[in-house]
Amino acid sequence: MIREAERSDKVQLYKLYKMLVPNSKKMNIQEEQIEIIKKNPYNFLLVYEEEGEILGTLTLNICLQALHGFRPYGIVENIIVHENHRNRKIGQKLLQYVEEYCKSIDCHRIMLLSNSQRLRAHQFFEREGYDGSVCKGFKKYF
Repeated sequence: MIREAERSDKVQLYKLYKMLVPNSKKMNIQEEQIEIIKKNPYNFLLVYEEEGEILGTLTLNICLQALHGFRPYGIVENIIVHENHRNRKIGQKLLQYVEEYCKSIDCHRIMLLSNSQRLRAHQFFEREGYDGSVCKGFKKYF
C-alpha cells in the first residue's frame, strides 16, 4: 500500500535513508517535519508499506511556475527501496503513483536527480521512461 508518511514512521524512514546515504552525518529526521510535509498541499512524503513494514519511500514536491500557465511540475527526491526488497516493482509502483497524481493536477513534467554513481538506479529510471540525457543536474550544498 502507498500512503503518506506519519510521524510514527520516523525510525523506519531513518533505516531506509541510511541505505540511500550511508555516510551522511547531516541526517536528521524529525517527526514534526513529517507532519509539516503531510499538511502541505504541495509536498508529499510517500511510503510503500506491506504488513506494517515500510519497504520504500520517496518525496514529491509540486512546484508552481509562470512559464506554462497554471501547469505545475513535480520533483521526485530521496527515492529508496529497502535493499532486501528490490526487484519487486516497489520503486515502479511508487513512481506510477506519483505520475498518476501529477497527471491528475495537470503537471507538465516530473524531474528527478540521482547521484551520478548510482548506475543501477539510473537504469531503473530510464526503464520507467525518465531520460537522463535531457539535462545536467547541479547541486550546491550548505
